[in-house]
Amino acid sequence: MIQVKLFYQDKILNGIECSGHSGSASKGQDIICAAVSALMHSLILGLDDVARVKSAKYFIDDKVPIMRITWPVNESENLSLLTLTIAESLKQIARQYPDFVKVKINSEVSK
Repeated sequence: MIQVKLFYQDKILNGIECSGHSGSASKGQDIICAAVSALMHSLILGLDDVARVKSAKYFIDDKVPIMRITWPVNESENLSLLTLTIAESLKQIARQYPDFVKVKINSEVSK
């Protein structure tokens, strides 16, 4: 099961974390894992290369697997088109594949 956590501060999205495997297919064949991974990597690309956010933080551990991406809440308004699109896309995947992806709303970023 892929666990997606959306982090909010004062009702403003300021982080996304994905962990686990969907288990819907074998490694290299799992389109659900591939979709979630592509969205998370697109978020990193968008923050780094397009928006050039210097203060975004990333934690990635392929062994777990886990990806946590956070950005300052004071930059969230400028990033909302990117970050909310990724969040809504992850929610849509969870709606389409509820046995393989769950989304949870958190009020603060875990350390």
